Order: sequence, then C-alpha cells, then structure tokens
Amino acid sequence: MTALRAVLGRLPLLLALAGGVAGLAWLALGAAGVVLPVLAGFAPTVLAVGAAAVECWRAALAHRLPEARRYWLRFAGTITLLTAGGIANAVHTLTAPTAHAGQRAGVSVFAWYAAALLVLLWALLRLPSRTEMTRQARLRFAMDAGIVLITAGVFVWYFSFRHFQQWDVRPGNAGPALAIVVLGFIGAFAFLKISLLGAGAVDPVAMRLLALAAAVGAGAGALSPLFAGRPNLVPSVLALPPVAILVALAADRQRRRPAEPPPAGRARRPFSTLPYLAVGALDTLLVVTSWGGRTPGLVVAVAAVVLTAVVVLRQITALRENGSLLRRVDHTVRELRDAQAQLAHQAQHDSLTGLGNRRLFEERLALVEGDGTAASVVLIDLDDFKVINDRLGHATGDALLVSIADRLRGCLRATDTVTRLGGDEFALILPGVTAGGAAELLDRITDALDRPMSVNGFDLLVTSSIGIADTAPGLSPNELLRRADLAMYAAKSGGKGRHRRYDVGLDDVAATDAQLGADLRRALAAAEFTLLFQPIVRLPDGMIVGAEALVRWQHPERGLVRPDQFIAAAERTGLIVPLGEWVLREACRHAAGWQVRDGATQPWTVSVNISARQLREPEIARTVEDALRTSGLTPDRLMIEVTETAVFDNSAAVDALDKISALGVSVALDDFGTGHSSLGLLRSTPVDVLKVDKTFVDGVPGNEQETIIATAMLQIADGLKLGTIAEGVESGKQAEQLHRLGYRYAQGFHFARPMAPADVGARLGAAAGAGTVTWRLLRGVEPEPHRAQ
Repeated sequence: MTALRAVLGRLPLLLALAGGVAGLAWLALGAAGVVLPVLAGFAPTVLAVGAAAVECWRAALAHRLPEARRYWLRFAGTITLLTAGGIANAVHTLTAPTAHAGQRAGVSVFAWYAAALLVLLWALLRLPSRTEMTRQARLRFAMDAGIVLITAGVFVWYFSFRHFQQWDVRPGNAGPALAIVVLGFIGAFAFLKISLLGAGAVDPVAMRLLALAAAVGAGAGALSPLFAGRPNLVPSVLALPPVAILVALAADRQRRRPAEPPPAGRARRPFSTLPYLAVGALDTLLVVTSWGGRTPGLVVAVAAVVLTAVVVLRQITALRENGSLLRRVDHTVRELRDAQAQLAHQAQHDSLTGLGNRRLFEERLALVEGDGTAASVVLIDLDDFKVINDRLGHATGDALLVSIADRLRGCLRATDTVTRLGGDEFALILPGVTAGGAAELLDRITDALDRPMSVNGFDLLVTSSIGIADTAPGLSPNELLRRADLAMYAAKSGGKGRHRRYDVGLDDVAATDAQLGADLRRALAAAEFTLLFQPIVRLPDGMIVGAEALVRWQHPERGLVRPDQFIAAAERTGLIVPLGEWVLREACRHAAGWQVRDGATQPWTVSVNISARQLREPEIARTVEDALRTSGLTPDRLMIEVTETAVFDNSAAVDALDKISALGVSVALDDFGTGHSSLGLLRSTPVDVLKVDKTFVDGVPGNEQETIIATAMLQIADGLKLGTIAEGVESGKQAEQLHRLGYRYAQGFHFARPMAPADVGARLGAAAGAGTVTWRLLRGVEPEPHRAQ
C-alpha cells in the first residue's frame, strides 16, 4: 500500500517523463522518414505538458513559504497557458487542409504561447531575491535583457527565419514567431541570472532546470523554419516535450525541498562579461556578412550599432554605480574610523564624568614607569558618599561626582592625569612632582573639595580621604596602587578629611589585619567570643544600676586576646559589623534573662557599644529592633553607647541614632571630651547620657584643672537635662570627690572589674532585695532623695 501511494504521489512526474520521451520518439522517427499520425506526436506531448502543469500546481500548494508559493502559482499558470497553446496547436494541425498548412501556427496559437511567456516574465520579475535589487540593479538587468534581445534576435533571424519565407504564407506570421523565440531567450536569461543571484525560497537547482527549459524551448522555436520542407515534422513537438520534462523535474525538486527560510546570501555579479561577449559575437557576424558585400550585412550593422549603444549605456550606468559604491565605502570607512575612535575613547574614559577610567590610569602609569620618571599616585575616596546616594538619590550623587571631577581638573597641571576608578574613588598621577609640590597640590585639592557644592538644589559639603604613594624602581603599577590604597584607608581610619603618605609600617598593619581578619572570621564561626559585663553603680553607696557589655576573645592558641588587639583590626576589615551584631544580641539575651528573674521593679540598663562602622550600616536600627524582639528585652533596658568621633559631622550616624532613640532605647555619648568635642553635637544628636572619659577623672581629686573640667561637664549635662556617668574610677577618694562635685553614677575598677553574666545577675538580684533604685537621672530628671531600706 505504501509503495502504491508513493507511485501515485509521483504520477504527474512519471506522466511528464513518459509523454516527453514519447513525443521526442515520434519526432525522431519522423526525422528518419517514418511517417506516423500527427496525433501520435501531439497526444503524448500535450499529456507531458499538462502533467508538468499539475506538478507545478502541486509544488505551489505544498509549499508553506509565501514567496515560493506565489512564484509557483504564477509559474503553474504559465505552464497551464503553454498546455492550452499545445492543444490549440494540435487542433490547428489536425484540422489543417494540408500537411504544409498544419506546420504554420495560427494567431491563436501564437497568442497562447505569448501569454505564457508574458506570465513567465511577470513571475520572474516579482520573484524576491536574497539580495536587495536596487534601482541601478533593475536598470542593469533591463539592459542585459536588451542585449540578449538584440543579439538573440539578430542571430535567429540571420541563421533561421530569413531563409524560409515559404514557411509562412500568411503575412505577419514570421514577426510574432520571432518575438516568441526572442522572449524565450530572455526568459532563459532571466531564469539563469535570478538563480545565480539567489531566488529566496525557490530552490536554486529548480531555477537552473527552469532556465534550461526556457533555453531549450526558445532554441527549438528558433529551428521552426527549418521544418518547412518536412511536412511530417511539427515544431511544437520538438519544443514542448523537453520543456515539459525539465519543468516537471524542477517542480518535483521544489516540492520535496524543506520549507525553511532562505539563508542570507551575498550579492554576486554574474554576467559581468555578457556585454563584451554579445558585442564580440555580433561584430563577428557583421564582419562575416560584410565580407562578401551581402545585403543582410546592413541589418546586422544596424543591430551592432544599437547593441553597442546599449552596452555603452550599461557601462556608464555601471561606472556611476561604482562611483556611488566608492562614495558609500568612503563614508562607511569614515564612520568606522569615527566609531573606532569613539570606542577607544569609551574604553579609556568614564561615561559619567568624562575622566579617564582604570584602564587609562594603568596605561599612563605604565608609561611613567617605563620612562623612569618620578611620580606620585594619589587615591581619593569621598567620605560618606553612600549617605548622599541613599538620602538624596543617585541622580544627585552622579551630579556630585561630575562636580568633583570638574574641580579636580581645575586643580591639576596639564601633565597630570585624573581618573575615576569607580564609585566615589578617584586616582591621580602626578609626574615629576616633589614632596613639597605634592603637598601643595593636595592642599589645593582639599580646599577645592571642602568648598560647598550646589548640586540639584542642595548645598553639599564633601570631605575626602586621600592616600599618596611614590614611584620607585622596580615597583609595578599594581603595587603602587595598592600602596596608595593602604595609605588612603589609613587616612580614613584616622577620621574624615585626612590624607596620608604610604610608609612600610602600613604593610605590617595590613598583614596583621589580614591575619587577624582570618582569625576573626574563624572565631565568629567557632563561637570563641564571650561577653563580660562591668557594672555601673550609683554614688555614693555603690549599688549596681546597670552594666556595660565588653567582648573578649578566647583564642585557642594565644589565650585571652585583649580588645585593643583586635577591635581596631575588626574595624579596618569590616568584621566589626557581624561581631558588633553578635555582641548586641548576646547582651540583650543575657539582660532579658535578668529581667525575667528580677521582674520589672529593678530599674537597670545594659550598655552596648556601637562602632562608627556599624552606624554606617543602613539597617542598624532594624538590627537593634530585631535584637530586642528576639530576646524579649524591653527597649528602656538597653543603652547604646557611641563615641563623639562616630557621630561628628556624620549625618548618616545621627539619622541612625534618631531611629534607635525612637525605639525607646537610651543613647550615651562615650568617652566624652576626648574626640571631636562640640557643644553643637549635643544639640544635633539624640543623646540621653554623657560618659565622662577616664582622662578627666584621673586628676580628681588633686588636679584643680581636671576637677574644673569635670565640674563643667556635669554642669553642661545638667543644663541640657542629660545624665552623666564618670568612667575609670579607680579609688575611693575619686568616688567621694566625684559625688561631692555632683556625679550620681560611676564606673571603674574601684567598684568592680568586668565579670561574667551570672555574677552581674546575682548583684542585680541583691540590689533588688536591698531597695528600689531610681534611674530617671540618666534620662535627665533629678531623682527624689533616696533612703536605703
């Protein structure tokens, strides 16, 4: 069944092949002198052409690509018209009164064949090519067709039609026949050219088979006059069978081709020698006809002149097209050069500020190193730039970076290089600058950046941390940048708006930090940290009213590591953030246990230090809130301690403390008087308690100046309704004198050393049994006189 279905599927092709071969066999026998019925020649011929038409319709209907479907529908119409012409020719031949009369095609036959050729040319002209057909290409194609028209017409007329006037009895029949033959040659030329250019969705092999069919048909038509003396031969039987076979094969191949979009093709230039070959052939014919002074030479000469004119016009068109192409190429080359220059600039420059980027910095630095020129590398990092982005938006931050870039340009010499490495980090290369010159330049940069900047309606004050490193023989650019980076972070760790020059001691610090950082990460994971609490007591009786959480590190090899040995490294490496969060959560957890055991009647607080680095974290307030919630500690039991340095000129830190204070948590200013002391700080920061630093307590009593300072601090706190705690009290005399000065609370080794959480809990329990303690003083309200029970 499958085999039968396959045979039936290819039946039109088989009929076309069988009919075509039968028609050619009848023609061959007739040429050999065997006289056979005309119907025996026409019947298989018409059958072959009709089967080819069916195959074309099948190819059109089976294809899913629109371009191929439309083309094959038009071409199927062509072959259908050709079939009708074959039938008309058969009827004319069979009904002719004589055999010679049957050889002469009637007007209706010419009409069918001409209509078929016109539909064919229309289908070819409407066929989309894989390459774009410009106006010049269409004009060139038309002139190529004209060259084929003239050359083919002259040759067919000279060698065939002019010798057999007896072939056509009716006036005017030779003209249409010649036109049909020439149109056939033009169709063959069009088929071949389109197949070479690429016919989109139409199979190229199928196109070549169709080109061959058109050429065979035109060639057979050209031989029609030669049949004038052979009444047993019919020209249509010579032309139609091979045409039918080739068309059927082409349609079958197209039908079996996968329906895939055509690949993008590259334009080729076929037939570039066609004009020269045509002129050469016609000129040769002109020489042959003119040699003996024959009359046809005049016709050939006129045709040669016309052909030459067409060829010259074609070449002029080609030259103009080449000129236009060259202009486009020149324009494209210029655009490519401009694009290359733009890409090279973009590869070396920052798109926002227009400054050089890291790549340009490295290239310029390599040039300086290669020349052996002494130079300094300056690394600038803006302080608290992230705060500006978060509070005012990235658009304002970007505009600020552009303003800073402009100011940096204005500070530098023509030989200096300024680049933006990324974010808020800038790098300068200062070749041939002395130490004094570098200091002067840094002063200019600092002064320029310290001036207020008006950005998007905001007046912004910007400070920067600056690191400087000098070139040295054998020092790589990466190492030089690393040294400047170390110096910059060293400057930043000392406070804002500072600069520092690299020295070898920074490498030791970096190495120690790297080792400590690795140990700290491991210690956090291994739970090697523990908390101790130093009590805060009331004066003069020493009753505990709170405790400050102090972190300790129990190293498995080095033993107990003092805080001054790892806290600074944790700050520099950023590990203070997870470590500080752990301290906060642990302190809240222990304090919540004391609260549950002793109830809410005992008014004490637990103090936790928050570093400057932690205050820069955008979620610090949420971290505090989460620690309170998960531990169950009430907010009034927690006091956050910060240093003056952490909040001085740091709006982000002040904002964070505002959010923390809004939770109901107390805020204490630790080490008051030792950092960036400013009375304005007490107004802008939500402070509840001042912790007077040990340096002002050590001279009490005995040192009159320090006593005056301690008294002044207490008076300031009282005037602002702030609580006070004296730190570092180490003797009874200090405690008594501080109490006489008016201090109500103190902390130090005289009262207790840091102790375990359980010991603090026991002391709080004892205090609860001794009586009620009022803690409102730390909130800025003088308590009622207290009398121990």
